[in-house]
Amino acid sequence: MLKAIMISAFLMLAAAQAMGASPLDEQFVRYEAQGSLYELAFARLGEARATRPEVRAYATTLVNDHESYNGALRELAENKGIAVPSSLAKNDQKKLDRLAGTRDASFDTAFVREARRVNGTVIRAFRRQASLTTDPDIRRFVTRFLEVEEKHGAIARTLAERSVASRLPVIPPPRTGDTMPVISPPSASKMPVISPSEPAPK
Repeated sequence: MLKAIMISAFLMLAAAQAMGASPLDEQFVRYEAQGSLYELAFARLGEARATRPEVRAYATTLVNDHESYNGALRELAENKGIAVPSSLAKNDQKKLDRLAGTRDASFDTAFVREARRVNGTVIRAFRRQASLTTDPDIRRFVTRFLEVEEKHGAIARTLAERSVASRLPVIPPPRTGDTMPVISPPSASKMPVISPSEPAPK
């Protein structure tokens, strides 16, 4: 009887340890939960304010993906017994307020620049966590959403490149039959030429 109780207690402890998360994993989940609240609010602002259709479409993609991401992250945190934040950090709210103060093309440029910054930070965190975690649930989560973040990064790079290209001056090619102006060489110099065999004029 005692042996059966001990085995049962051991199995319960093993199950509890499997469900829990290491301090490193807890830190990662809390960090990502806080960051994703900002990313979702940021994406919704872009969806409402962007003027370029492609930037607005990108913001919509971010909204849809981060709604799915947040749901999966909350489920993971609950399964691991990790308490996660439910409101924006003060610094994140300040960044949103600054972005909301821009308009038109300036907003689009600032939005894409911030998207690239955030995306780069998230990808680095995911890759680091993938190399460090020993929790299979955390690893599956990271692998799944790292692909999503890399997709976001590729789109943001393309948008940034298009934005730069749109600001470059356009030089039209010459039309068929156009002739290039010919610049005549300078006329003969009017300076007197002094021969070495002749004495210099006085």
